[in-house]
Formats: sequence, C-alpha cells, structure tokens
Amino acid sequence: MIIEIQIENKQITLLLKDQDKVLDTFEFAEEKQLSERLLPSIDEMLAKNSLGAENIEKIEVKSDIGENFTSYRIAKTVAEAWNYANPKARL
Repeated sequence: MIIEIQIENKQITLLLKDQDKVLDTFEFAEEKQLSERLLPSIDEMLAKNSLGAENIEKIEVKSDIGENFTSYRIAKTVAEAWNYANPKARL
C-alpha cells in the first residue's frame, strides 16, 4: 500500500492506495497549516483503516504547484523521510 499526497487548488488530499485501487481519502484545505496537519492526518487515516506504519510501502507526492512553494517542500520532506526510514521503499 502507498499513501499519495496530492496538492491541488489549495486543497490537500491524502489517498490510501493498494496498487491502483483507492481505499480511502482524507481532505483538508491548505491554509498554511500543512506542517501541523499532515502527520496527524496520516496517523488518523491509518488508524481509521486499522493499519500501521509498517503497512505503508511508500509515500508519493503529486502537486500542481511548483517545487519552490513551502507546502510542496513540506509534503516532499515528509515523503522522503518516510521512504528513507522504510526499507521496503528503498528496494
């Protein structure tokens, strides 16, 4: 399973995916609070689906904003840290 973080039109969408099938979504407005809301939102999504961090192979980021925006950088940093800490993502 993977988590995809989508940033589009000032909206953050977390997608829990198993292959190409979307199992769950979680949305919130990007109002300069991403650094405070992203990890708790991921935790909430995992708890809701009775999953743990070990069940997530990697996190991906898809965005319609440029790489120079803080929201993109925060999402990318979370994804890179998660993927670095997860041996499955490094295969």
